[in-house]
Amino acid sequence: MTPLEEPTLQMRNYVIGAIIFVFSLWVFWPRDDSLPGIESAPTIIEETSPTPWSSRSEGSRSRLAVLLTDTNSSWLGLAHGLESAGVPFLISTDVQKVLQHQTVLVYPRISGKVLSPADLRSLAAFPRNGGTLIGVNVLGGGLNKVFGFASAKPSRTREEIRLSTSSALLSGFHDSRESTIPFNNTDRPEESLGSYGYTNTKLPPLAVYEDGAAAITHNPYGRGGAYALGIDIGFLLLKGHNYRADEIARDYVNGYEPILDVIVDIVKQIYRKAQKDSIFLSPTPDAKDIAVIVTHDIDSEASLKNIDSYINVENNAGVRATYFIQTKYVKDYYDAPYFSPRNMPLLSRLTKAGMEVGSHSVSHSPHFNTFPLGTGKENYPG
Repeated sequence: MTPLEEPTLQMRNYVIGAIIFVFSLWVFWPRDDSLPGIESAPTIIEETSPTPWSSRSEGSRSRLAVLLTDTNSSWLGLAHGLESAGVPFLISTDVQKVLQHQTVLVYPRISGKVLSPADLRSLAAFPRNGGTLIGVNVLGGGLNKVFGFASAKPSRTREEIRLSTSSALLSGFHDSRESTIPFNNTDRPEESLGSYGYTNTKLPPLAVYEDGAAAITHNPYGRGGAYALGIDIGFLLLKGHNYRADEIARDYVNGYEPILDVIVDIVKQIYRKAQKDSIFLSPTPDAKDIAVIVTHDIDSEASLKNIDSYINVENNAGVRATYFIQTKYVKDYYDAPYFSPRNMPLLSRLTKAGMEVGSHSVSHSPHFNTFPLGTGKENYPG
């Protein structure tokens, strides 16, 4: 390199560096993209207290009775699941009250640590006297023989339940995605869901894990019977309802994933068989065969231009959809502001077309889990 070429090369590097610096400022510098005429938004987050189990403690004796042995459990997931399937039920912590019903589900566990010896004896006599007893996590208390197994073996490595579709009770689950229920992902041990496998069952189990241990047992008693389930169905339902089951689901989107439906429907079928005058609410509007909810997640500003095409297709089909759009009003590394003056006319067309607009978070940041917890008093656009 000659002495005359060296300054020229340095100058070129300076220019390139300056261009990169200016571009970085343009990308990362905060900009006021607030919409004109909007100064703040009212706070919509209110402090709430936990839902009491007693809110679901009333009802007739023809209902499924849920005996709650731990009020700090995931009982609300179980309640929401039963409600979604139209199963009438009530919840109580009183053993003698629930035993006035024909069908009793004990949740989240049966053991001598949560039930008194007298209560355990009452539960043991219940199926022998013609009642139907469903136990979730039957761990002790001397009821193993009642449910028809020798012992309950814990594990955090089981991943799926395989139904015996030869059973009349489960014969309706003929689709492969219904007959095999994933509930765990051992590749993510921090989110592992434990299970109990029942050994030496009196009769062939209604369902087994991949290791062959029984996941659901059945021990008949004339008009009555006892069923033992080896996973916390309330916790699994809450994972799905709170959108925390992505490591379990077999498809991210656009797929048939009936895990939660099957779990609830097994309980529903047991109750239907046991309760002669069982009545169910239709889980779909006007007792239709199926309910379909069409939603769209708008994950990038570039997707906004497709809205008109979807509106046209859905209007022609007579379908109303929900469009989840990021409430993004600042430019950052990931994308431009969606709620900007140039985009608002397009977003307004959604509501004019009869579509529903919902929030798809403020930003699709991969660091969302590290964001500080808000107070609920934040105001737009600050």
